[in-house]
Amino acid sequence: MSDLDGILLFPHINMDGDALGSCSALCLALRSLGKKAYVMINEPVPKNLDFLECGCCTTDDSVLEDVQLSLMLDCNGIKRIPGREAAWERGRLKGCIDHHATASKDIRYDFTRIEPKSAATGEIIYRLIKDLGAEITLDIANCLFAAITTDTGNFQHTNTTSRSHEIAGHLYKVEGFNSKVISALIYDRRSKEALRLESAVLGDLDFYADGKLAVGKVTQDLLSQYGCTMDEAEGIIQRIMSIDGVEAGCLFKESSQDNVRASLRGRTYANMERVASRFGGGGHVLASGCTFHTTVAEAEKQLVPCLIEAVNV
Repeated sequence: MSDLDGILLFPHINMDGDALGSCSALCLALRSLGKKAYVMINEPVPKNLDFLECGCCTTDDSVLEDVQLSLMLDCNGIKRIPGREAAWERGRLKGCIDHHATASKDIRYDFTRIEPKSAATGEIIYRLIKDLGAEITLDIANCLFAAITTDTGNFQHTNTTSRSHEIAGHLYKVEGFNSKVISALIYDRRSKEALRLESAVLGDLDFYADGKLAVGKVTQDLLSQYGCTMDEAEGIIQRIMSIDGVEAGCLFKESSQDNVRASLRGRTYANMERVASRFGGGGHVLASGCTFHTTVAEAEKQLVPCLIEAVNV
């Protein structure tokens, strides 16, 4: 990568802290080395992640005259970057850095770095930045910490390893770094409307398999009723998983009448990656997702039996 210039970085659709944090951290590092680099997006940055933009993001797919490298971070496959396919194809070289085991076959990469044992793509990017010889500035440290803390659930998920803590420990040594500030930006800026939306969704959960499976829905009607955007529904799936006795949780998110995203979570043994892969999705064993091009009701009809099967193994 040291001999390349003109680099576009691609986070997955519905970007989370790991996707955007990893992209912005690497983008800033590449720029510090004199490279032309941008994070290519085509959707608004979620409000709670706006501090990760760092002047890196663009929706202009012609921002670079010559794209020598197109690089996916925290995702794998052309279906994970809808609407940005033309920008992706501009790269003379194509690569992927990810920590998800699910591999797509719809792209032929020139190189990949896939590490399923890494808790977050941010862990891989931290080591890459060090290998490139770039300085870990305060902005880069903030991005990397956000990437790791969001994908490990504040270092509480089972994917957390000693390396997760070791990298975080190094970030604490960066002058001005304050993990409390970053955590507050991510988790403590919810609007009263978002809290009312969450209450409505949690109050209308469906339970199956003797309470081991909980299913919620965020529809466009609900968003309109409470004056919220879909990114303000982030965190509801974690609240579902906090219910005693729930082994698996599912939150349907309706972006349109024929497009529904299902966020899946498992507590201990329910394999959500296996369920998601049956519908063209993927992720981790205990945290995955998939998309349905149909109504919420039809998506629920297709998915719920598979989730019941997963919790009843």
